[in-house]
Amino acid sequence: MAAVISCLVNIPRKSREFRVINLNESLNDEELRRRFRFGRRGIEYLADLLREDLAREMDRSCSLSVEEQVCIALRYYALGSFMQVVGDTHGRHKSTVCRVVDKVTKEIVKRHKQYIKWPVDEATKRRVKSEFSNIAGFSGVIGCVDGSHVRLIKHSPDQERCFINRKGFPSINVMAVCDAKGKFTFINAQWPGSAHDSFIFRTSTLGCHMERNPRGLEDGIILGDSGYACSRYLMTPYRVADTNQKTNFNMGLCRTRLRKTPAKASEVIVACAVLHNIAIMLQEPDVPDDDKDDGADAQIPYAGRKTGFLVRYHLAQVYF
Repeated sequence: MAAVISCLVNIPRKSREFRVINLNESLNDEELRRRFRFGRRGIEYLADLLREDLAREMDRSCSLSVEEQVCIALRYYALGSFMQVVGDTHGRHKSTVCRVVDKVTKEIVKRHKQYIKWPVDEATKRRVKSEFSNIAGFSGVIGCVDGSHVRLIKHSPDQERCFINRKGFPSINVMAVCDAKGKFTFINAQWPGSAHDSFIFRTSTLGCHMERNPRGLEDGIILGDSGYACSRYLMTPYRVADTNQKTNFNMGLCRTRLRKTPAKASEVIVACAVLHNIAIMLQEPDVPDDDKDDGADAQIPYAGRKTGFLVRYHLAQVYF
């Protein structure tokens, strides 16, 4: 027995090889954007932003650097792939990837109010209205609202029903408002797919704010499609032009199912919205993608109160 134990003790341990992301490698900005949707400057900006919360207390040889943690999370956001696939790419175990993605996501979500802001001061409102007016000559517009379904994996039968949307698959119905540059100024990712776009807006903090503080055209008008109720502050145009504009981080999430609980999926969605605004702030170019989003079918027009139709008619007569 002693001989066997002695043999086992003397067995050399197999060396572990890690594929650590090094920004000083020969990858140029274009290659980095294909993998992470950010160039070198953007990755360094995110690393500096999260360094205080992501840096390890003990600088051991196998600890993950802040840059590698950021790259692992960005890789997951960009592709929406399995943790195993992301782990194989970076030479890390899938459990490590899962912990890193959850940690980075929570730290980004903590900072969402710093990057997703509704225009409240008069100077910002005038700037946003001017930018919208320069696009189509429509005065007074302060934002555009729409909803998007992000697929989820199937949950338990008692929870699955409320997440099944009108298209027949489980999802989270994300409501977002953007300005003329495409930056998110408001986002709500807390409602299941069965909730209607108009209901989500009406019960959101933004909808309650616009309902309680109506000052006419001074506060600005939000544009939406026929899925929203036409009111004094939300206009539904006669025709809404189709657009192929997409966020930098919604592609992987739309192609696959988010393999997370609804609570964690909401955090990932908000984190991607924050990253999208940071990408616009840093003037990161869009990454070409040939995939098409087929989830933009029209909703049933709202047929409720007609208080907003008089306002829309007035705007159409005066400005067009």
